[in-house]
Amino acid sequence: MSTVYEDLVSILFKLPDGRSLEEYFKNVLLVGKFTDLELQEDVEFPEGGVKKYASYDEIIADFLPTSQVAIEANAMFAQKNNTQTTSQIKYLIVARQEDDETATQALDKAKAFDGRFVKIVPLSRTAADLKEIANWCSTNDRFCDMAVTNTSDVTDIVAGENNYVYAIFRKTATDPIASAVASTSTCGYFGAKDGSAQFTQLSGILPETYTGAEISDMKSKNIAFYTNVSPIDGGNTDSFGYNWIIGSRMLGGELRQREMIRHYIKKSMGLMALEFFNQKPVYDETGNNLLLSMAHKRFRSFQTYNLVVPTTNDQVGYYLNVVPIRVGANCIKNTDLEAYENKKFKLTGYYVDSIVGEKVAFTFYVDPTDEQIEEIVGEDAE
Repeated sequence: MSTVYEDLVSILFKLPDGRSLEEYFKNVLLVGKFTDLELQEDVEFPEGGVKKYASYDEIIADFLPTSQVAIEANAMFAQKNNTQTTSQIKYLIVARQEDDETATQALDKAKAFDGRFVKIVPLSRTAADLKEIANWCSTNDRFCDMAVTNTSDVTDIVAGENNYVYAIFRKTATDPIASAVASTSTCGYFGAKDGSAQFTQLSGILPETYTGAEISDMKSKNIAFYTNVSPIDGGNTDSFGYNWIIGSRMLGGELRQREMIRHYIKKSMGLMALEFFNQKPVYDETGNNLLLSMAHKRFRSFQTYNLVVPTTNDQVGYYLNVVPIRVGANCIKNTDLEAYENKKFKLTGYYVDSIVGEKVAFTFYVDPTDEQIEEIVGEDAE
């Protein structure tokens, strides 16, 4: 069954510089409460409650190595040298949730400070905080990797079919496994192993052992876990197997990798719309042809990054069509008066997802009006 995404480029997201999505996919936000006792002597966290860090060394210049922030950061930056992952994390943004703030308020101020992050990791392990952060991610089109110590803590998130959240079980509340997992997919091209935590090996994280009943419970709630998988039972058999993340689905049930691919394509098409506007297109077939040319270039790049299946003699990876504006019975003027009156270009087609080979149909409305540009780049754009 095909999925139709309407108004896919009408996104409330401010692009970094109108040209590149790279940093957006390489930054991670760590959010939660911490006290001044967790800071190094004579260090004051910024009054605004948000700061960016480029390395673990920068983190421990501010935070004690024993603090939870430093523990999470160490796990995050440690994956950079893990050849089994695609970690290319650039910045870790730390947002402090004050005692009189909700998690939502802390996330809002982090987004206002620097919205260039696609991943969020909560410091909290409590059910109420996790649910609030999950809801914020759904509303603000961001992803969350969260550690859970009790499977019942995410029952409401699972019931809400939230596909913005990936949960990893851990027996110890201070374990930074979610930070490690978040770091393993910061390349930005979510084909192949990118974006899929399944079968990932983590640096600095030890596997745990679970009973069959525990594993069954986690799988029923789409919760991932990190364990040793070996063909031989018994003690001292770990060397015959691998330490792996087991679990490929978001709490809402969708494949994690497919959601990231959809997200990347959505943001990339928004970027293409900005580039299209920059050409000052005329609302006629000349503009239509320019749009089609730019869209083909964009979708060929999706094939290069293994987001969309390649086009061969035996298969078509994607199909694009611009709807005629004034010519023919099916033109925009005759079939979509609202779009015509607002001078919206209309791009239709489909692509075949490289992960499960499912055809995804889409309709992109590209509207070069001031109002639409404000929706895409933000009302405060100059």
